[in-house]
Amino acid sequence: MLTIAQEKRRIQAILTSMVDAVVVLDLNGSIILANKAAERLFMAREGQLIGKQMDEISHVQEIIQMISQVLQTGYEVFTETHMRPATQIFRVHVVPVKDQEEQIEGVVAIFHDVTDARNFDQMRSEFVGNVSHELRTPLTSIKGFVETLLDGAAENSTTCRRFLSIIEAETDRLTRMIDDLLSLSSIESKERFINPKPVCIVRSMRNIMNILGPQISEKHLHVEFIYPFTLPRIVADEDLLGQVLINLLDNAIKYTPRNGKIIIRCQRKESRIITTISDTGMGIPRESLPRVFERFYRVDKARSRNQGGTGLGLSIVKHIVESHGGEVFVDSEVGRGSTFGISFLVI
Repeated sequence: MLTIAQEKRRIQAILTSMVDAVVVLDLNGSIILANKAAERLFMAREGQLIGKQMDEISHVQEIIQMISQVLQTGYEVFTETHMRPATQIFRVHVVPVKDQEEQIEGVVAIFHDVTDARNFDQMRSEFVGNVSHELRTPLTSIKGFVETLLDGAAENSTTCRRFLSIIEAETDRLTRMIDDLLSLSSIESKERFINPKPVCIVRSMRNIMNILGPQISEKHLHVEFIYPFTLPRIVADEDLLGQVLINLLDNAIKYTPRNGKIIIRCQRKESRIITTISDTGMGIPRESLPRVFERFYRVDKARSRNQGGTGLGLSIVKHIVESHGGEVFVDSEVGRGSTFGISFLVI
């Protein structure tokens, strides 16, 4: 049979190993036991919480009232609330401690961090809302033109051809959006198998410049590609790297006005190759920079849709680069242009 000291050590060991913060209070509301996670949560040194009242370590009135309620009623309660810092969300569960005669001896308060789960729920909700909105816009347009054609506009060959061209363009945009969604989903869920191997990023970049050559020529853009001849190869999936480069260069072409300039640079920095694509386009407001890699985020929604963008390209870039252990970054000034950058490890 365990002694009281052994039992206390065993309980302390269990509490110490717990990820959740646990605080035990007596009938007077004084803390008699707290684990390491609780000390971290309330920013206290080892043993500093013992003997304190809850209102001395927390200003969240809801928790203080919950503890008082359980001490009075003997019924367990729980809630979700913001702790310090305010961005953290905790599920707080307060249960009574009773003796053999069902008399209340104290309470146990358990604090479970649900911040990531709630943020994920919010992201999922926003994503579903964004997808619904993005799909509804072209579908509404297609439906409207089809109804107009059925009402008699089809008899006018010029009008019919114009409407059908618009329907084709909207259908193409829907197809691109669905392809991008599937691509993003496969990368995020790791269903897309990454096959890293030595790749010459200069050669990959030149291939993409050739692919987008017609768009560059059409807008009379001046494109410079600057790189050292001794640039080493990087470790990357060549197909996914091409997807990254084509998204970034295509973006620069779309938002750079006619006769504008695009500068592509590749350079080595320690163990990484940094590739930047700078344009002389409209630029991005400072407050929008942290969000440009979010799914469906557009700085100028109307202009982006007119350019044929799906709002997913930069999000795909971010996920591909980060799946390779690299980083993405952006710098911009309104009216002067933007610079998007990526990094990959060298061999």
